[in-house]
Amino acid sequence: MNEISNVIIFNGSKKEFDKLLPETYTTLTELVYQFDNESKNLKLMLPNNNGEYPKEEMPEKISVENFVIGSSEYAGVNEHVITNFINFLSKFEIDNLHIQNPPKLLEDQIIRLFPDVKRQKQEYKKLELRHLKEINSNYDNVILGQKSVKSELLQSLFPLTIEKRQKPVVLLFYGKSGIGKTETAKYISKVLDEPIFRKQFSMYQNTQFATYLFGGTHHESSFAKDLLDRESNVLLLDEFDKANPVFHSAFYQLFDEGIYEDRNYSLHLSRSIIICTSNYTDLADIKENLGGAIYSRFDKIIKFSDLTANVKNQIGEKEYAKISQEFNYALPTKVQKRLIEAYDRCENVREIQHLIENTFSFSIINDMIQE
Repeated sequence: MNEISNVIIFNGSKKEFDKLLPETYTTLTELVYQFDNESKNLKLMLPNNNGEYPKEEMPEKISVENFVIGSSEYAGVNEHVITNFINFLSKFEIDNLHIQNPPKLLEDQIIRLFPDVKRQKQEYKKLELRHLKEINSNYDNVILGQKSVKSELLQSLFPLTIEKRQKPVVLLFYGKSGIGKTETAKYISKVLDEPIFRKQFSMYQNTQFATYLFGGTHHESSFAKDLLDRESNVLLLDEFDKANPVFHSAFYQLFDEGIYEDRNYSLHLSRSIIICTSNYTDLADIKENLGGAIYSRFDKIIKFSDLTANVKNQIGEKEYAKISQEFNYALPTKVQKRLIEAYDRCENVREIQHLIENTFSFSIINDMIQE
C-alpha cells in the first residue's frame, strides 16, 4: 500500500468539516461506486499459437489526490468496507485523506497504519460572563411569566464560565407544557449564537430506541453519532421523562463526565449545556418516575410556573401584534374584546397563539364572504 502523505481525523459538524476540505476531492461513496464498476470489467484472455495464455497483469490502482469521508457516508456502504477499511484503501493510490467522525472500528485501523495522523475537532462556543449578563438583561422580555427561573438559570450556568470546568451542566426544567421550558433552551442557544441540538424523546417509545442509544450496525442512526455531528454545545432532550426508565443508564456517564459511548462511537462533551424537560408539575412525581439514579445527576432542577392571568394578557398582546402584522389586518373592536377575555381560559402560550390565529382567520374569511 502507498504511503498517504496527509491523514486528518476531524470530530465535529459537517459545516466545520467542509471548511477544511480542498476544492476538489473524491468521496467514499464515489470511490466505492468507481471501484465496483472497475471490478465488473472482465478481460478476455486468449491463448497464443502455442496454446499459452499471456501472463495476467496486475490491475492498475485508481489514483486519488484527495479522498474525503463524511460521517453521513458510513450508512451508505457495505459493512465490510468499514470492518476491512485498510484492505479497501490498499486498492487505491491516495495522497490525502480527510475523515469526519469515524466509527471506532475504522479509526483504530487508521491509527495503527498511520501513527502520525492529525486530529482536529470543532471548537464550540464557550459560555462567558457576557452571555450571562445578556440573559439577565433580556430573559424576562423573551420568556414571559417566569421571573423566578432567571436567577436559578444564571446560578446553574455560572460554573461553565470557570476556565478549569470541563464537565457539562445538566439541567431539568419541569412544569406544564407550553410555558417556556423549550423556549428557554432555544434562547440560551441563541445567546451563544449556535443552532440547538434537539431530540424529542416522546418519539422514542419502542425497542428501536435501544439500538439508537447503544448502537447497532453502521447503517443505523445512533445518538452518539448525532452528538458527534452536532453544531452546538447546547443540547435539549425534550420530554426526557417520556423515555422508558430502562434506558436511563445510557446517560449516567454523559451527565456525570460528559462522556458518551456506544458500540461504534465514543465522544467527550466538554463544557456543554444539557437541558432535559419534563411535563411533571411535582418534584416527588419526577423522582418517583425517573428514579433516584438519574434524578441525582441533575445539577439543577428548575420549576416553570403556571401562567397567571396577567401574563396571559401580556403574551396575548405580544402575539396579537405579531399576527396582526403578518396578516396585515386588524380585528373589529368587538371581536378583539372577546378575544382578550378568552386569553385567561388558555393553559399555555401555544393555546393563546392558536386562539389568536384562528380568530384572525375566521374574521378575514367572513369579510371575504360578505364582499
